[in-house]
Amino acid sequence: MKVRGLLALILILLMSGCGWSGKYRIIGGSDEFEIAPPPEKLSIGEKFTYKAEWLGMDVGIATLSVTEITERNGRQVYKIVATAQTTPIISKIYKVEDEIITYLDTEELYPVRFEKKQREGGYRSDEYIDFYQKEGKAIYFSRLNHEKKEYSIPNNVQDVLSCMYYLRLQDADVGTSVFADVNLDEKNYLLEAKVHGKNFIKIKDVGEWEAFMVEPLPWFQGKIKRKARATMWFSADERRIPLLMITKGIPFVGSITITLQKVENLHPVPSP
Repeated sequence: MKVRGLLALILILLMSGCGWSGKYRIIGGSDEFEIAPPPEKLSIGEKFTYKAEWLGMDVGIATLSVTEITERNGRQVYKIVATAQTTPIISKIYKVEDEIITYLDTEELYPVRFEKKQREGGYRSDEYIDFYQKEGKAIYFSRLNHEKKEYSIPNNVQDVLSCMYYLRLQDADVGTSVFADVNLDEKNYLLEAKVHGKNFIKIKDVGEWEAFMVEPLPWFQGKIKRKARATMWFSADERRIPLLMITKGIPFVGSITITLQKVENLHPVPSP
């Protein structure tokens, strides 16, 4: 089960100074604010829309949504949907239309199912994984060629989408790390999400936030395994909005920036 293309770039990210870079601005380190405690639960109906830029060009649009609480494999779960598609101009060269869904247990905060549909150039996929967390196993199935596989997983393993939401629900402080086992392409990684610092983030025509920066470090068999350096910025209030994602050193690509463009149906932070 290979996670490819633009959607992989956005999701696997989970992975000072001052000046304009593209459509965003990071304004110096700050001790003027604290990182708020995380929310107790996800906001049903929330939807974030992002723009991906490469070499100054808009190359894609992505969305992240918590659509509902439903039931899957006998558990109450959040249904979380991510989509990605190339812009009309880029689609004429290489078209991407991806959708992945994770069903995240509302109590245990681990996924019970992961679904993926992809159209990337001539490539197609339509697959899912059922996670049997208590039994320590996962079962993969392809709807296209009917391939089926079973393999072992560690306790409370996350998938590439659920790990972002798991991170949003954890305590964070500068100099600390949040750890989670993550299943990707039938391999199990230890993801270290290291909190590096706090800054003000301003996104042109969108807004300004107090924010903190996380660097995802994927460990496999005792070594960090990554093809590029990624950083991600979350709002420092309890909503933990994913604001900005930056990758540098992607082989044959270089750097890509993904910035928040729109926030919909997100519950306001309660007054003190």
